[in-house]
Amino acid sequence: MDKLKREENQVKILFAGTILVLLCVVLPLFLIARYNFQSVDDVGYAVSAENVWQETHSVWRVFARQAAYAKEYWEIWQGTFAAEWFTTSMMGIFIKDAYYMGTYLSLGGFVLSELLLFMVLLKKVLGADTFRAGITAISVLCLQILLVPVPAEAYFWFCGAVLYTVSYNEAILLCTLLVLLYQNRGKIWQKCLLMAGICLLSLLVAGGTYVTLMGMFLVYFFLVVLYWYRKNPNRWLATAGFLLYLAVAGLNVLAPGNQKRLTSAGAEQMSAIGAILRSLWEAALYIAKNTMLPSVILALLFVPLFLKIVKKKNYQYPLPLLVTLISFGVFAAQFTPNLYTLGITGAGRIQNVYRWTFYIWLYGNELYWIGWLVRKKKVYESNTNTTEGYLLPGWMLGAVLLALALYVWGGDTLSSVSAAYSLHRGEAQSYYAEYQERLAVLEDETVTDAVFKPYTFIPYVLYFGDITDKPEDWVNQAVANYYGKNSVVLQK
Repeated sequence: MDKLKREENQVKILFAGTILVLLCVVLPLFLIARYNFQSVDDVGYAVSAENVWQETHSVWRVFARQAAYAKEYWEIWQGTFAAEWFTTSMMGIFIKDAYYMGTYLSLGGFVLSELLLFMVLLKKVLGADTFRAGITAISVLCLQILLVPVPAEAYFWFCGAVLYTVSYNEAILLCTLLVLLYQNRGKIWQKCLLMAGICLLSLLVAGGTYVTLMGMFLVYFFLVVLYWYRKNPNRWLATAGFLLYLAVAGLNVLAPGNQKRLTSAGAEQMSAIGAILRSLWEAALYIAKNTMLPSVILALLFVPLFLKIVKKKNYQYPLPLLVTLISFGVFAAQFTPNLYTLGITGAGRIQNVYRWTFYIWLYGNELYWIGWLVRKKKVYESNTNTTEGYLLPGWMLGAVLLALALYVWGGDTLSSVSAAYSLHRGEAQSYYAEYQERLAVLEDETVTDAVFKPYTFIPYVLYFGDITDKPEDWVNQAVANYYGKNSVVLQK
């Protein structure tokens, strides 16, 4: 019993508990992915790559064809050539029978990339032990997944998930590699491997979606400044990666297709200064609205962990207000591209990215301020141990309150809860079975004009969109073109 009262033993139990919670959070989402299928933009993105794949079953020919598609896309619609190439190439391979791979790619990548970043920052940079670092990383990750605003667009709708979630994952991995390069004092081959990853990810992120591109640009810039300020021996390597990022970002932002798309949409652009000021306002408003009770409860639970972590290394945590202002600027920068071009903060898949980065901003600032306060000896003396024997009971009570708060705020819209309900009630199975009935008609060459009934059940985490009762609707026409039909329509 005395051993159980020791904080170091309690923290190990907590670590095991958080791993179990993470499994409970992600498992329903991976299971329900088996009942997912293509929708909306998917068929339009897939048709070219799908034809090449069916004709040749050559991954390389699919990649080559989609490279040409990405170039055309860059010229006539949008500059995000790297993301478009990656998305459409994967559609050619994963479509139909392996559509669920999109969830494994986006959600699985999300979990692994964030865990890696947190563990590198907390362990290698701040000197935290594995258990406290793991509890922190997993807790934030679970909150991000459960409270994602639009789970269908985050992990299940292939085009949205790969374009935005995977781009976010790539940015997180890029940050991780830059931190590892900063810490590296090892052999040349290690630096070569790190630089290969940094260059590849710089290409993918800078050639991807603008929300992630903009936020990562500022993170990259400040990291390079830190490299030079600290006279890090790898500063020239980091600078080379940043210059590559700038070059690719320039190709993306200055693409001729961007202006053509804006012109065709009739959008009125804000001025650059106006968009920046509006971004700061929208970011502040976002933080005020989204600092919900669940996130506050988790922040309180982190306090005893952070008090231990910040004492591991003799780091002074200087200028906390400046750090908060800079990190707020980076967070706000994500809002700028959509405000500048369209005057809005963005669709659900973009709101997902805001939510994920908001929690990193929130808890990162909490840790930094606690570190500053500890160094100022305002809240915690080095020879005290106020959490001895109370960490585990405190977290157990906090976990109950957190679960209640999550249900009040999220209810059935909590991603994992909704997925579990849909599986338990058979809604996901029915949804997929009805899709299979549709698919049989769509693949029947004797049917030229397909008419379908609406789905009986629509699982919240899976559904993004459907055909309509108007044959001229662009979604209907895309489906008709993909399956070689004269028309496709929904009968209401």
